[in-house]
Amino acid sequence: MTEVDIIRWAVVPDRGRLVAELDAIFFEASATSSFAGEAERAAFRERWLGRYLAHYPDQAYLALAPDGAVAGYLVGSFDDPARTPLFADIAYFRSFAALTADYPAQLHVNLAPLWRGQGIGARLVEEFAEAARRAGAKGVHVVTGRGMRNVGFYLANGFREAGALASNGREIVFLARSLKE
Repeated sequence: MTEVDIIRWAVVPDRGRLVAELDAIFFEASATSSFAGEAERAAFRERWLGRYLAHYPDQAYLALAPDGAVAGYLVGSFDDPARTPLFADIAYFRSFAALTADYPAQLHVNLAPLWRGQGIGARLVEEFAEAARRAGAKGVHVVTGRGMRNVGFYLANGFREAGALASNGREIVFLARSLKE
């Protein structure tokens, strides 16, 4: 395994040079691959990546390869998304409000294909979870589609299924992990 450095987005010098690499990883890993146009593609990116980088730079982490390339990232927030106006456009958070009260921190992890399966995603999750715990979050969660490839990753990293609901013709699951000591 090649060692990568985990670094918070907020302290990365010259972040602009890495945005294209983040975007490439984001869109490659996404379950959505086609868009009606550039505006829809930009809105999708903003919803699932951009808002976190802009509003929560201290809660976003990069995995940087020895050559400085982005191997992967984690974006998240310690704020309860069911009670934070920034996330009001994501309707399922209101449906999961009872769960987000106990597991307020949320995250998304994506790695470039070359870097998957090497423990980097787990390191990103641990870094975020420890920071969320220190900040007072009782728990952390992920919302994803039932049967998606990332479900097994999160289960292997201490999450458990705490809820599910139908959304846009598919079932989504709320995976939760307690941060209580």
